[in-house]
Parts: sequence; C-alpha cells; structure tokens
Amino acid sequence: MKYLSIENFWKLSHLIFLFLIGLSIYYAIERVCYVDSAFMLFRMINQESFIAEGGRYMNVLPQFIPWIFIKLGLPLKMIIICFSCMHIVVLYLIFQITGNFFKQKFLAVLFLLLLIVSVNETFFDVVTETKFSLAFGILFSAFLFSPKNNLIFVGIVILICGFFSHPVFIIYFGVIILSFRIFKPQTPLLKFLISGVAIFMLKYLTVGATTYENNLITSAFSDLFLTFKNSFIHHYFSGLFTTPFIFLIILLLIIIYHLTASRKYFEVMIYLAGIFITYFLLSIVYSKGDSHMMIQKTLILFHFILIYPIAFLWQQLSPILLKSVLLIFLISTIFALAGIHGSAAKYVDRVSILNDFMQKIPATSDKFLIREEQINHDKLLATWALSHETIMLSQIYLKKNLSIKNFRERNDTLLFSKFPNAFRPTFGYPMLNKDLNQGYFKIDESKPNLWLDSSFILGER
Repeated sequence: MKYLSIENFWKLSHLIFLFLIGLSIYYAIERVCYVDSAFMLFRMINQESFIAEGGRYMNVLPQFIPWIFIKLGLPLKMIIICFSCMHIVVLYLIFQITGNFFKQKFLAVLFLLLLIVSVNETFFDVVTETKFSLAFGILFSAFLFSPKNNLIFVGIVILICGFFSHPVFIIYFGVIILSFRIFKPQTPLLKFLISGVAIFMLKYLTVGATTYENNLITSAFSDLFLTFKNSFIHHYFSGLFTTPFIFLIILLLIIIYHLTASRKYFEVMIYLAGIFITYFLLSIVYSKGDSHMMIQKTLILFHFILIYPIAFLWQQLSPILLKSVLLIFLISTIFALAGIHGSAAKYVDRVSILNDFMQKIPATSDKFLIREEQINHDKLLATWALSHETIMLSQIYLKKNLSIKNFRERNDTLLFSKFPNAFRPTFGYPMLNKDLNQGYFKIDESKPNLWLDSSFILGER
C-alpha cells in the first residue's frame, strides 16, 4: 500500500497511455477500417483536407499529421497507423497539460480512468468526439482548480474547444460549474458562466443542431416516462455489474459516505439527483436500443457524473480511504485494458472475413454490390461504410482496389438504376467513380459493376 500515491499513479499513467498508443498502432487497421473512421479517412484522402461534421471542429486536431502524410503521398498503411495513434496522442497531450501546466495530477489520473473504463468497445471507434468533449471538460475543470483561473482568455479558449467538440459538452460544462458552486464556491465562475452560455449560443446560431439531434428530441420526448420505462438501456445496465463499472459504484459509495459523514446532506441530494437525471436522459437517447459501442460512447458522460465529485474531496479523505480510491483506480484500469483484448477478436475477425471474401470474388470488376440479407451482421457488425472500408483493406492486403457496397434500402436500388457506376454514401449526393479516382482510390470506369448473387454469402449461409 505504501506505493499507492498520486505521484506514483501519475507516473504509471504515462506508461498506460504509451501502452494505449502501442495498441492503437497494433490494431490500427481494425480501428480505422471501421464505419465512421473509414468514412472520415476516405474523405480526407479524396479531398486532401480536414474533415469536421456538424460543427465538431476539434476533431481536426488529430488530423494534422495524417493530413501531412497524405500530402506527401506516403503509403496508405502508414497513414492509417498515424490516423489511429494520433487520436490517442491528442488525449495524452491534454492529460499532460492537465497534470503539468495546470498542476492537477489527480484530475489527470481521473481523466485516464474515465477514458478507459468503457474502452473495450470504444477503443475501436477512433473518431468519436465524445472523448474530446470529456477531455476539454477535464481541461476546463483543471483550469478552474489552478491558480491560473484568473487568465480569462485561457478559460475562454478551452470553452470554445469544448463547445466545438461535441454537443454533449454543454452537460460537462453545467456539471462543472454547479460542482464548483457547491464544493468550491470561492472560485470565480460568473465570467466563465456568461462566456460559456455566449459560446453555446454562438455555436447554435452558426452551426445549429444536426438532423440526428432534432429527430432524437422530437421522437424521444413524445411520451417521456413511457419511453424511459421501456428503454433498452435498462437491459444494458443489467450486465454492467460484471465489468469495471462495479469499481465506479464503489467510488460512488465512498463519495456518499464522505459527504454523509461530513453532514453535507444537501450535496448528497444534488449528487444523487444529478446521477438519476443523467441516467434518465441516456435512457431516452437509447429508448429504441443501439449497439454496445454507441452506448459506451455516452457512458463516458455517466461515469463522469458518478465520480467527478471525488476531484473536490480527495484531499479531505483519510489516508486509508485515499489509498483505497487509488487501488480502485489501478484495478479498474487493469480490467479495462484487459477488456480491449477481449473485444479485439471480433474486430480482427471482421477484417479477416472481408479479406477472405474479397479474395474469392471474380476478377471481372473492381466494384461489387451485395444484398443486405446476404450479410451476417453478428460477425461484420455495422456495414454502412463497407465500401470505404473494403477499398482500403483490399489495397493493403490484396494489392487491388476492390470495394463492396451493400444495398440496404429501396433508394439504393433506384439509385443503381439511375447511376450504374455510383455508390450511395450515408450523407449527401451520389458518389460516382470519377469522384473515387483520387489519391489511393483508383476505380476503372470502363469496367462494369457486378451484382453478387446468393452464391456469395458474406457470413454464415
């Protein structure tokens, strides 16, 4: 127990980040050649530009070096590795700023724990902006804790980065302001509260809300309490007590114990109310179900709500309780890292299945269509970006430029009849062959598409 100290855990955290960077290199292809990440890198290479969707401009931070690699014409595999590891490197830099510049090492350690406690699935979702919203929330919190909180320009820059990272940052902002008002009321907050609200309004007026967000609000709140009652998330949470989540529950109990022992009953009520409200909102978001990865992306916020108060209380804890907290940090981190290994198999298998399938395709064309019912989604998981993934995988492993598009909707069939050489991307207008003929994606426009019949089954028959 004598080795359990903030300073030692701070040193260990550097090794954990380096380990995550190593894993991001080792699993680079599995991480990048998958749905959103594949779609984003595909567009980066085609357009030779930075990509930011829905006003989430902070997503360009890890794109700088991959963009340089693209401009230099470096091999695709090298670009993929760089794209994968830079998304961890940026988070590591924020960790360093929190601990070294703002001198908030406990908060930096807490940041690492929050990042990886649900990492087993989200590790393979490279471009999720929810991690950046957490990062800038932690950075804003570290700024308020530090003596540098009189530098209003620094605080405003952090808030701009946060609000332009992901819409969920507004919740981080609200929780941080409320927590400082309750636990550290002497902190100057009014100027940052006004600045934060102004930045949020500016973003909303200039960027607006995405179609997804508008549809979510419209559909979910039509019958609020019935939606909550029937939410898929209750089923998901029932399985969390065999995961590192149980350690967060222990931390929650430590926080409640300390606040109750200090007779801070009002703080306990606010704390528990915040947890329930967050869970309620998440249950609305996932009222109709979703993938485990999608849920884990927002559980980062829920984990933050659960254990953030400990950032204010850790110096007040008894030596035994503080060492217990650090021990829980260590154990949950080990479990979380082991979870990456447990989840990796299905993403590795997914790449193998696609490569094996493409090797069996007849060489009469370089672009192929497959019916949705021919795909085993239990093995291939999400497939909306299949065309972007396979064109990169085929070049890396097969030294070809094959790509596969699955027809999912009536619109796909109509589009195919009108544009026989077109893919239908998830967003925007049809993507023709000539639009793919840039950079690494060389499509021979003179060769026809091939409709794969039922003799080619992607998955189990």
